[in-house]
Amino acid sequence: MTASAAPTPFNPLGARFVATWQQDCSGWTVERHEPGTAPASAEAYVDGLPTRSPSTVLASFLGQASPMAVFELDCDGVRKAVGLKLMSVSSNPVMVRQPLTDGTEMRELDKLHPVLVRLDGLATYHWGTPAFLDLCEAMGLDPQAARPRFRARFKDLAEELLRWRCTVRLGADASWESPGGKARQAVSMVLEMMRADAYPGPGHLDRLRDCWAGMDRSLLPHVGELDELVNSDELLDTAGLDAGVVRPREIPATGVTFLPSRHGSGYTATVSGYWGQHEPDGWVPEGYGDLRGIAIEPDRDALAEQAWLRAVVRRLRGQGVLFLSMAEARAYLAGNEAAYWAWRAGGTPLSVFVRRSAPGQRLLWRVWPPALPRDRELAALRRGIAG
Repeated sequence: MTASAAPTPFNPLGARFVATWQQDCSGWTVERHEPGTAPASAEAYVDGLPTRSPSTVLASFLGQASPMAVFELDCDGVRKAVGLKLMSVSSNPVMVRQPLTDGTEMRELDKLHPVLVRLDGLATYHWGTPAFLDLCEAMGLDPQAARPRFRARFKDLAEELLRWRCTVRLGADASWESPGGKARQAVSMVLEMMRADAYPGPGHLDRLRDCWAGMDRSLLPHVGELDELVNSDELLDTAGLDAGVVRPREIPATGVTFLPSRHGSGYTATVSGYWGQHEPDGWVPEGYGDLRGIAIEPDRDALAEQAWLRAVVRRLRGQGVLFLSMAEARAYLAGNEAAYWAWRAGGTPLSVFVRRSAPGQRLLWRVWPPALPRDRELAALRRGIAG
């Protein structure tokens, strides 16, 4: 897309904040440009920058159908920019930041922009938190557009579960395998099946029931009502779905969880096969050839049972993805390395599992990063492939 291309209705530019160093050395001033001022689309804005970040996740970031707020630095002819989008991750609101210009550090602009300082001060929030809504308004982002929509008969229960999932903390042990971690996973799965904008499949319900059988349900709100739903087929009833939502095509798909690293803040990539220009094994280079970083290795039973999952792991390893076992992933998330990359990325959707770093530690990291053994292992893996 060129700078003159028409804006897409789903990916407009939100508010733009420009921090400029005053020539009289009196300090920085920040000017806010209203949403809708030229350029009108996120793609057109990025195309008009003097340099473009080579990050492999930039195209994926821009491809998310939601408005983008922009934070700029303008000093002595040097222009740097970071984009911010509001996304729904496991039905939670997540503010995702992404450098837009080459050589820009994620945290480089934080202190210059009061809105980012306020955002960093939000420890927990949900879709209705007043401080969160104020920030959305300031950035020209519409939380209602990103907020998940639920089928009418589930709406009241879903809203309560959504608030619980976003704000309730269940102890210091926040790993996936802890009782609190499993409770959060289960509620996220229930919420996904209640949505009005996504087709609920039998496979989703099977996975939910497997999770439900092995968890401490006393941690959950409305446990009696949830028990009835999970053990019936009511979640599969498609009445009340948004117009245009159709049953997905029968194509293989699997989720791969990437952890915070120099390649991104941590996210789950859904990798589907046998579409577009694909390889004989179903792999789609155009869709997934840019995936890099550190990911959680699927368990042995799943690999043994699922041919598509084996193909995905083999392909990702071949392009330099470092896979960690679940035990290794838990140790990585509990240490300084994951916390450092999450801080550099401006936060992570996996924040509940990543150790929260102290302000003094983050200040030290600006000049002296912690030991990064997995990053060195990742670099060695990439060199081996390139060589």
